[in-house]
Formats: sequence, C-alpha cells, structure tokens
Amino acid sequence: MLNEPQSRSSVLVVPFPPRSAALGASLLLFLAYILAFADRTVVALLVVPIERDLGLTNLQMGLLQGTAFALFYALFGLPIAWAVDQYSRRFIAFIGVMTWSVMTGMAGLSRSFLPFFLARIGVGAGEATILPSATSLLADYLPPLWRGRALGLFGSGIYIGSGLAYILGGQILNALNGRSIVVPGLGSLVPWQTVLLSLAALGMPVTLAMTLMREPIRRHLIVKKASQGISFSACLAQAKSALISHMVGFTALGFAGVAATVWLPTILVREHEWSPAHVGTVLGLLTIVIGPLGSCIAGVIADRLEDRGIRDGKLLVAGVGSLVAIPAAYLLGACRDPLCILAAAGALLFSSSLLWGLAPAALQEIVHGSALGRVVAIYTAILNLVGFGLGPPAVAVIAKFCFQGNLGEAVDAVVPVATILALMAFVTGRPGYRAARERLDRGWDGS
Repeated sequence: MLNEPQSRSSVLVVPFPPRSAALGASLLLFLAYILAFADRTVVALLVVPIERDLGLTNLQMGLLQGTAFALFYALFGLPIAWAVDQYSRRFIAFIGVMTWSVMTGMAGLSRSFLPFFLARIGVGAGEATILPSATSLLADYLPPLWRGRALGLFGSGIYIGSGLAYILGGQILNALNGRSIVVPGLGSLVPWQTVLLSLAALGMPVTLAMTLMREPIRRHLIVKKASQGISFSACLAQAKSALISHMVGFTALGFAGVAATVWLPTILVREHEWSPAHVGTVLGLLTIVIGPLGSCIAGVIADRLEDRGIRDGKLLVAGVGSLVAIPAAYLLGACRDPLCILAAAGALLFSSSLLWGLAPAALQEIVHGSALGRVVAIYTAILNLVGFGLGPPAVAVIAKFCFQGNLGEAVDAVVPVATILALMAFVTGRPGYRAARERLDRGWDGS
C-alpha cells in the first residue's frame, strides 16, 4: 500500500499520506509536466514559418529552442530550488505553471527575435520550478518502492506534452492553411502565433488545479537523528562520486536526445519535403507512444530491481538504455529514407526517455532530503545548459561549417559521441552510487 513506511530503514516514524492524496498529487504534477513540455517543444514544429516571418537564422532558432532555457536555469535555478527546500512547494509549482503559460502567450505575440528570446527565458523561468518541486513532493508522498514508477510516469509527461504539441500544432496549421486570424485586442495573428497562444490558454485550468493540492510533511525532518545542522556542502560531499557519475551520464543522454530530435521536424520539412502538419501528426504520435513507454518501463524495471535488493538498479537500467541509444543515434543521421529516420528516432526516443524518471528517482536515493530540491536544480541546470543550451546550437553550427548546412549529417557527427559518454559514466559510477545509498540509509547525519 502507498501509506506503508520505508521497509529498509527505521528512520521514518509517521506513515505516508493517504493513497488518494498521493495519486491525486502525482496526477496533477504529471499534467503540469505535460503542459511544460508542450510549451517548450512546439517551437520545433514552427521553425520554418517563424524563420520566414521574423527573418531568423538556424542559429537564432537554436538559441530560442534551447539556450533561452539554459540561460535562466544557470542564473536562477538554484535560488528557486533553495525556495523549494524551504517554503511551500505547492505554491512554487503554482507560480511556475502560471508563469510559463503567460510567457508562451508573450512569445506568440512577438514580432522580432529579442522579445521572442526574452519570452522563452520566461518560459524557462516557470519550468525551472516544476522538476525540483515535483521531485521533493513525491519523495514525501510516496514510499521508495513506488517512486520509480511514479517518476517514470511523471517523466513520460515530457513525451506526451511534446507529442500533443506536435499534433495540436500540426492540426491548427493544417486548419488555418496559411491564413491569418483576427483576435479582438490582439490584432491579426499568423498561424504559428495562433498555435502558441492556444497552448498558453491550456495553462489556465492547470494553474487553478494547483491550488487544490496539499503540501505534505517534509519527511527528512522526522528522523531519529536530527537533520538540523547538516550543511548543503556536506550533503554534496557525502555523495560526490555518485553525483558526478549521475550528472555526467544523464546529461550526456539528455544532450543526445535533444540534439537529435529538436531538429527532426526541420529535417523532414526541408530535406524530405514533408508538410509541417504531416510532420506534426507523425512525430506527435511517435512521441506520445514511444516516449512514455520507455519512461514507464524503465521505472517499473528499476522498482523490481529495488525489490530484489539491487541497490544501483536505476543506474543499471540507464546504462542499458545508453547502450541501445548508440546505434540508434548513428542511424538517425546516416539514414536517408524518411521511414528509416523515423525508426531510428523511435529507438533513440525510447532509450533516452528513461532519464526523465530515473534521474530524479536516483537523486532521491543518494541525497539528503534537506538538500534534495537544490541538488535536483543543479542537475536540471546542467541538463538544460548542456542538453538544451548546447545541443540545438551545436548541431546548427556543425551543420553550417562542416556539412554545408546538412542537419542530418551534423546529427550523425554529434549525437553518438554523447551516448557513448553516457554509457561510460553509468558503468563506472555504480560502486560510488551504492556507497552513497548505504550512507544515507544508515541515517547519515553529516558527521
């Protein structure tokens, strides 16, 4: 049952929240994550019309798709996570959903690169709240044997959101067929602006629903050994080796997934003459099916390994996923047939999707609760800086200077290297991860 205490440790002295509250919170956070990545991803479908209407380059679009997020995470992600560790996580998540929804609407009203870039920074500002808040909340709502599945489901929201963005955006583009619409108070809107404003409107009911979620007791405060006085630096030091392997491995895997898939719609439109609406439907369905499948299966397998006493099961599953990603990453760039490209994309999507549930679940096992929000924020900042911040621009730059603008060949040069790095980090990091878990499970108090 969900309200059973942790079976491997005696440090917790109160039961977990009721099953209904835990499931309700998990569902609401899942819906918020869907919305976050719908707002983030939809621009990938709109590259061609945005470049045409605003006169932008591939590099500028790469900055809009990734670097704008990375910039905010680098500057403000850690302060937000400090607030998550100190104040109401429910309220912080509420502010976040409202912020990224409003900023998506502002991006839709942009008429040039700079306001669009600033609006995308605002979207990143809102999204910086959701992963630290959700990871901390779910650690206090759910016992360890349920967290892999819960965070696997939560992580699958990335792919459901991305897929819905592709499908909804593609259908709106198809329905408008290049026609502008006039909205009172906003004036004439071209189709890509209508897509962004439509997604912004979806954030309002989720924002209101956030007010209904309860703030659970912070469980790290109810332990046999008092946790007051454990410094943030001490929390990092006791899991240093495990954290380095974790962040290198999952960041490299995230870089591979983002660098490959963010340019896939553009490759299919430019190099294979697919329409944006057709690309949106096909990639949307592929993303909705494959992404959640990989994330949820990884969570289930990790929980079963945990139940069998395998203490580094989450890194083990991540390593297997990285191994599968290596040939998929190569084929994605090497294939010239669009069906072959989609098959390779599906395989890479499946293998890289596991990081979104496993990475935060793994941090819950090696980081003290008093520092968990901030450590998740550090991981998220690195992931965004390297994965989203460098991935899309790196492919664009390499395509321009090495492959005469061919994005597919640039993907083939960049992505396989990242998947190999991820595999090496997960394999070498398992002993340190097991040691960090043992220290935390013994009731480590910073001494």
